Amino acid sequence: MIKKLLKKYVFTTLSLSLVLALMVFAVTRMGLHHPGWMESWYSQGFYPLVITGLSAFSNLFPFSLDDLFYGILLSGGLFITVWVLIRRMAWLQYFKCLVITLALTYSLFNILWGFNYYRNDLTTRLELQTAEANVEELMKVFGWLIEKVNSSYTPIYTIDETEVRDLLASAYREHADFLKIDRISAQGHPKVITLSRLFASATISGYYGPFFGEVHVNRYMLPLELPAVMAHEMAHQLGITSEAEANFYAWYVCTHSADKRLAYSANLYLLRYFAYACYRYEGFRELVKNIRYEVRHDFYKSQFHWMQLMNRRVDMVAEKVNDAYLKSNSVEAGIDDYEGVVKYVMDLKTSE
Repeated sequence: MIKKLLKKYVFTTLSLSLVLALMVFAVTRMGLHHPGWMESWYSQGFYPLVITGLSAFSNLFPFSLDDLFYGILLSGGLFITVWVLIRRMAWLQYFKCLVITLALTYSLFNILWGFNYYRNDLTTRLELQTAEANVEELMKVFGWLIEKVNSSYTPIYTIDETEVRDLLASAYREHADFLKIDRISAQGHPKVITLSRLFASATISGYYGPFFGEVHVNRYMLPLELPAVMAHEMAHQLGITSEAEANFYAWYVCTHSADKRLAYSANLYLLRYFAYACYRYEGFRELVKNIRYEVRHDFYKSQFHWMQLMNRRVDMVAEKVNDAYLKSNSVEAGIDDYEGVVKYVMDLKTSE
């Protein structure tokens, strides 16, 4: 009798989870072809309610619920794999459990955050003019950025995480109209990554946990990096899925803050993307000579810091996983999407 009920329960759960996953997949296909529809009903409608509820719940706990969730998934998967190998569970039952877990995880990911991948892009949302692919203009903006990072320089040896979070939340609220975000959504307390050292081996300074709406920062990050990284992860929390767009949002709110530490952190963060985009062009060497000594020192200090922590094998695996994850969510550029922030800054300068 109990076996019959259990069998019926598993069959029902399997059927419902597959139906839900298929419905979610259908919505993603709809969003892929109609981003304006996804923007209005989900990103600007349903999602702000979701993140407000998730943040209120996750704020009750001082530790990362997302890290705990991933730990349970991994340990649970390992446990039932061992269980089936020692013949305590039939392979068919194992397969059913695996399908149920994958289907529900896929559905929850999209419902709680992932549908934002299919919204309007930043240029459309912010009504920016698209900059022409012009090397001369690129180098001109690079020179402008060097002036900005030089003038915003301020030494950052220590920094209070809570203070930074409050300053960023205030900045996001202040510029919510321009950035097309919900004013009340930026309210979650940042959590420290549980396995910070492992993440540092992959040069990951932060990540966003979509299942509980949590912003995560790496405890091994330098103080001068904290404002820009936290602002980037908070952008994800606000429904900005693209890495390039999150970089742009982080840079914009930090540089429009009255706090000089935020502005310097974001300008220094952006400098590396522009340097990578411009290094092959004539005039690059002359421009970088204008970077003040203190800025240059911080730039190399950050680079050396992460090189010391990095494990090349772990970093390569993390890159491939992140690249596959982004491409599976319709981000064609994969990990190269991070560098797209250069285009958005160029678009902003063109629109001014």
